[in-house]
Amino acid sequence: MREMDVRTPIEAELLQAELVDDGETDTGAFKAEVAESEPATAEDAADAEAEPGRPAWQPVVAKWRIPIAVATIALEAGILLRLGPHWTTLPVLAFAATAVALAVIDFAILRLPNALTLSTALAAAMSLVAEAVADHHTHQLVTEIEGGLGVGLFYMLLYALSRGGLGLGDVKLGAVAGLVLASRDWVHVFDGTFLAYVITLVVALTMMTRGRKRFPYGPGLIAGTIIVLLLAP
Repeated sequence: MREMDVRTPIEAELLQAELVDDGETDTGAFKAEVAESEPATAEDAADAEAEPGRPAWQPVVAKWRIPIAVATIALEAGILLRLGPHWTTLPVLAFAATAVALAVIDFAILRLPNALTLSTALAAAMSLVAEAVADHHTHQLVTEIEGGLGVGLFYMLLYALSRGGLGLGDVKLGAVAGLVLASRDWVHVFDGTFLAYVITLVVALTMMTRGRKRFPYGPGLIAGTIIVLLLAP
């Protein structure tokens, strides 16, 4: 009797990602291993042949666009309800704007695209400057830059020590998270970084029960940062 090949949607995206590596993304931390390199379905194969130069993350966003849009709107609305329509809320909204998409992409193809991480960094930086000017607290920018550099250097060290276990995409996203967390307080920088590790550990243990050996770090980093930002006094 022929054995059936059953894959989850996320596993299908992982297999499709093997076909297209455009060089425009940085692999995330602790990536899940993939045993095959062929498309999950005939439809996936046709898509890959039709657009061989298309970035691997774009089909993921296209496929999950409605859930991503709904979750992003809900997240932004929740942030506004929790923090209020203040200048200090702008950096949090900027970070959250691509948070859901980045988490889904990292789960699906284990990459964090530069197009999203760098645009998030730019949006966060601009919102922090606007906040500082509006509140006449331009000296706060120094603290925020220190937070971004501190977390970025921390993840860069982990990147160097992990020998490929941590991706440059995680380093960039971590620096942005540090920048935004520092707009609250240095304590929140440490809290967010620690919580990101805890969440990633839980995700890793869950995936290990399914036979995975390496895991995405981006979703835990995003979740830890947003949780701390929402709970910050």
